[in-house]
Amino acid sequence: MIEFITDSAGNRKAAIVPIELFEKLTQHSDLAELWQSVPYEAGINDDALIPGDVVNITINKGVTLHAAWRIYRKLTQKQVAEALGITQASVSAMEKSEKPRDFNLAKLAELYECTPEQLTDD
Repeated sequence: MIEFITDSAGNRKAAIVPIELFEKLTQHSDLAELWQSVPYEAGINDDALIPGDVVNITINKGVTLHAAWRIYRKLTQKQVAEALGITQASVSAMEKSEKPRDFNLAKLAELYECTPEQLTDD
């Protein structure tokens, strides 16, 4: 199956093809001029594994990773607030931040049964 990416007018701009087809096409072509190197800088959390369900929540609900973990663990903001000894409004504000304070990350990791590295996308 091939999927097309179109612009707002419906014009095809790119295609998504199965990897087998891509590999077959590139084996029989000299496409070196089309390759572009993408610089990559390693992050401190590159080795942290995050369950697919948590990633899906992040994407589908448009929330931060640590908010997705709360949802994944079926906790309310009020329950998290009570466990941390803070207000629900503080939990809400913290969930809007991509990188809570390390102190809060450690507490959240313990509550969500994960590691602090799994709570941010650094």
